Amino acid sequence: MIETTHKSLAERRADVDHLRVGALLLLIVYHVLLVFDTGDWWRVKSEHAGVWADFIIGALTPWRMALVFFIGGIAARFMFEKQSSGGFVRDRALKLLTAFVFAIIVLAPMQRFVRLDAHAADAGNYLNYLVFHAPFAVSYHGIWLPDFAHAWFLPYLFAYSVGAVAFWRFASRHYLQVQRVLERTPVGLIIAAVMAWFAVIEIFVAPAHPVSGIIFTDITAHLKFAPIFLFGTFVAKSCVFRSNLVDSRWVLWPLALALLTLSLYLQGVTPPHLGVLPPAEMLATRGLYGGAMLFAVAAFGEWALNRPSAALTYATDAILPVYLMHQTVLVIVADQIVFHHWPLATELAVLFASASLIPLFIYHVVVRHTPWLRVLFGLRPAAPTRAPQALDPTQELAKA
Repeated sequence: MIETTHKSLAERRADVDHLRVGALLLLIVYHVLLVFDTGDWWRVKSEHAGVWADFIIGALTPWRMALVFFIGGIAARFMFEKQSSGGFVRDRALKLLTAFVFAIIVLAPMQRFVRLDAHAADAGNYLNYLVFHAPFAVSYHGIWLPDFAHAWFLPYLFAYSVGAVAFWRFASRHYLQVQRVLERTPVGLIIAAVMAWFAVIEIFVAPAHPVSGIIFTDITAHLKFAPIFLFGTFVAKSCVFRSNLVDSRWVLWPLALALLTLSLYLQGVTPPHLGVLPPAEMLATRGLYGGAMLFAVAAFGEWALNRPSAALTYATDAILPVYLMHQTVLVIVADQIVFHHWPLATELAVLFASASLIPLFIYHVVVRHTPWLRVLFGLRPAAPTRAPQALDPTQELAKA
C-alpha cells in the first residue's frame, strides 16, 4: 500500500485544480467585501459598510489563505517529483517571482494613485507618481518598499517550495518516513492537531504579530502557512489520506458548521474596542474553525470535484492573471462609484462583476494568446489545449 501511494502519478488532480480556482475566486470575493466592512484600513470604503460584511469576512478569514498554501503544497509535490530540483526551483522562480514583480511594478501602483485624492495628496500625473512616489509606497522597519498589495503571498509560495524540495532532495528518507507516519495516523487526530495549532497561533502569536505580507519577519504567516504547505506535499499523492478524509466528511462538515456558528456568535457579542484584544475564547474558536474548515473544503473537493473538463482547463489557466488584475480593477471602479449613492445591491453587483469579468475579458482577449504577457502573469508561454485525465483513487487503491 505504501509503495503504491508513493508512486509518481503523471496526471493532474482535478479536485486540486477546482480548489485552486475556487480559492483565488474566494480571495476576489474577500477583497470586494473589504469595500463594505466597518474597518477603516482598506483602500476604498462604501457608505454601505456594515457588520453584515464583517460577518462574511469573519467566516472567510480563518481559512482562506491556509487553503491557498495547502493547495500550493499539493501542486508543488506533483511538480518536483517530475523535475530535477534545480529545474523545479527555476520553474517556480520564473512563474511565481515573475508574476510577483510584474504585479508590484505594473498593477499595484495604480491602486494607490487613484486614491491619493482621498488623502488630500497630489502626485501629479501617473508617470510622475511612478517615478517619484510608487517605489516608496510602504515604510517597513525604516526600509521603503513597493506596495506588495494582493500579490504578497507569491514569494512565500516560492520560499516554501524551495524548502520542500530541499527536504525531498537532501533528506528523502526522512521525508518518506514522515509521509508514512501521516498515512498511519487517524485522520481525526491530524485534523485535531491542525485545529489546535491554528488556535495556539490565534491566541498567542497573531495578536502581537498580525500577518504583514512582508516575508522577512512575518512570523505568524510562517508559523501557520509553512507547515500547511509542507503537509500538502506529504499527502498530495496519498490515496490513504484522501480516502480517510472523504470518509470523515459527515463528521467534519457539521463540526466546521458548528464552529462557524460559534465563532460568528462570539464575534457578534464581542464589541470591538480599539487597542483591546478579543477574548481568548473568541480567538481559540476562530483558530479551531479555521483548521476544521480547511479540511472540510478539502474533503468536499475530493468527494465532489475530482472530474476534469474543458472549462476547468480554461479556468486553471485564467485564474492567476484574473486574480492579479482584479484588485487594481476593483479599486479603480470602486473609486468611481462609491460616491454616487447607489443602492447596496447595485453597488455590490457592479463591483463583483467588474472585479471578475473585466480581468477575465482582458485575459481572454489579450493575455491568453500573447506568450510574453503569459510569462509576466506567471503562466507557460502557450495556453493548454485539452483537459487532462482525472486521477482515479479507486484504481490506485485496487492496484495496491
